Amino acid sequence: MIAVAVTALVLLVTTIVLWDDLDGVFERRPPVPNLSVWPQPPNDPHPSLAVIIPITKHTDVRFYQNMWMGNHGFTICESKAPGCSMVCGRKPEQTSAQADMDCLVRVAKSRFNETEFIVRMSDDMLVDRSYVFGIMDEYKASDTPMYVLSAEQTDTGDVTSGFYMFNQALAKCIGDSGTFAERVAVGCGNNVKRVANDGTKTWQTLYTNKNKYINLAA
Repeated sequence: MIAVAVTALVLLVTTIVLWDDLDGVFERRPPVPNLSVWPQPPNDPHPSLAVIIPITKHTDVRFYQNMWMGNHGFTICESKAPGCSMVCGRKPEQTSAQADMDCLVRVAKSRFNETEFIVRMSDDMLVDRSYVFGIMDEYKASDTPMYVLSAEQTDTGDVTSGFYMFNQALAKCIGDSGTFAERVAVGCGNNVKRVANDGTKTWQTLYTNKNKYINLAA
């Protein structure tokens, strides 16, 4: 009888200890990450950078968080989507491209009006971070408006997809209507530094290198 009582007491104590341990584990469990908040890490060598990515409900936001720009990313969308930092909306008379450009300029002028460099990239892109950081190092503290576009984007004025980049000097003077090229011409005039995008450092829809073959298509 005594042996049974001792056994029961041991089982009770063990259960209490285990429950206390498990309760501690549950209390220490990290919260579910908020995909729309991408904090800057300490000692970031290039803190003055914002990477703006238009997304839809189909965009894998976590994929972009795990890429290099996860430290600097800011997502925008036309309508509410998981991981969206800012819903921009679209006027009935606007195309998706016009709404996207309006939103980009509005965010650059308000949310990132003290950020020295702004990158805009579509959600089917990979970009070499050393390439972007190299441009930042070369043009930092410049009062001259500058932007980076591919030759095709420069010729057509189409910047609705792909990668482009500009500094705060350009963000301050860029106009509020028209295509990207029209906004720059009207708002900033001719004193603008145009930098050709190095296509070997950016990949759209497909990335291949050695043993990697990644389909980035949206």
